[in-house]
Amino acid sequence: MILLLDVGNTRVKWAIAKDRLLGDNGDAPHGGDPAVALSQLAVPKIDQVWISHVMGADHEAKMSEAIGTRFGKAPRIARSSAELAGLRSAYAQPQRLGVDRWLCMLALWTQLRSAFCVASAGTALTFDAVDARGHHLGGVIAPGLPAMQSAVLGSTRFAVTGTDHQYDDGLGADTESCVRQGALHAAAGLVDRLGARYAGERFLTGGDAERLANGLAARWHPRPQLVLEGLLAWGSASND
Repeated sequence: MILLLDVGNTRVKWAIAKDRLLGDNGDAPHGGDPAVALSQLAVPKIDQVWISHVMGADHEAKMSEAIGTRFGKAPRIARSSAELAGLRSAYAQPQRLGVDRWLCMLALWTQLRSAFCVASAGTALTFDAVDARGHHLGGVIAPGLPAMQSAVLGSTRFAVTGTDHQYDDGLGADTESCVRQGALHAAAGLVDRLGARYAGERFLTGGDAERLANGLAARWHPRPQLVLEGLLAWGSASND
């Protein structure tokens, strides 16, 4: 069995893979110290550990040490590359493409072998398009929903009185909800605008995917475990 780990900016997601299928899974906040969160994971006995992360080199060393201590295994660490399994990166320096974006595209490409768009709503809001030949056409990176709200509130003299986080498809009726709805419509407008420009099915992932879906006009298929699916595809393709 393989333990798949997706370490994002705020959370650790995990899943157990057997026979190239995802099984038991879970997630937990890491509070900026993912090595501690990894050392406390309660998962069954595993044979390998594959990890994707966006935390940088210093955290990578600590996470690798924590995994080695906790599971007795040295992890395989996913990297973005120029090409894998027929998927070709648009980046001239492919290692600079965020590995989470690369894995999302890799998961969809290996499953579909056709054109698609994928948006991820997390700390950052990202969009990527891939054509029917498996060529990554490029993408965009924008602030995620909380970052948009923080940017507005941090650049104004608004008096903020609440922390309600209920999004809908309408308008706000107080300062907080107006800022919140502004972030939702801005993010949804970006995603729908770009999704309409490129061919293929549309997919949505990330921690704020459900919130963003409230504002989208087009049909976007939810795929909450897409990075983990891509990590499994990456490891399998790298072994072939």
